[in-house]
Amino acid sequence: METMEMNQRMKNTMGVISFLPILAYIGWLIQLVYLHGVYPDVQTSTILYENFDSSLLFFTLCFVLTTAVLVYFVVHIARTKTLNASHKLGWIIFMTFMAPIAFIAFWFSEIRNEPEHLPIHADIA
Repeated sequence: METMEMNQRMKNTMGVISFLPILAYIGWLIQLVYLHGVYPDVQTSTILYENFDSSLLFFTLCFVLTTAVLVYFVVHIARTKTLNASHKLGWIIFMTFMAPIAFIAFWFSEIRNEPEHLPIHADIA
């Protein structure tokens, strides 16, 4: 039986990874609030149009981080033997639709409490 070493350092690294997308979204929100403070009488669409380069940078960062963490956690879920199929499907659907918040919830409820030697499948096929 294959096992994966889930020491505390790896669990903490996965915890940091789970927080990255929400930090990117918060960064974008801070930028938007700041721009509304600089241009108080201008509509949001105009502000985003005038600051297209920085908005595109934040949107791209949010998309890339969310997609990468989603794939990383879905592979982790698929390889884990301790979760049954319906539990796995529930987590995958939850992560797909509530991505930044679901990553943190998954880390707190599943990864943080995983055993040090986690039984895994050899691949996800």
